Amino acid sequence: MRLQLWDTAGQERFRSLIPSYIRDSNAVVIVFDTTNINSFNNLEKWLDYVRDERGEDVLAILIGNKCDAIE
Repeated sequence: MRLQLWDTAGQERFRSLIPSYIRDSNAVVIVFDTTNINSFNNLEKWLDYVRDERGEDVLAILIGNKCDAIE
């Protein structure tokens, strides 16, 4: 088993690299900022990127980050 973690920070400039990141992946972890509604709203876009490359058979794990910063 091999685990690789890639942090793109959600930046569009990494969009072209996504296929190579997930080509042989069985699972992906997508992290969103709970203090930023745009981060949450972009989840579907990132899931679409993954599904375009891997189809529906990939396990997607969503994680909300910065929940300690919610007021």
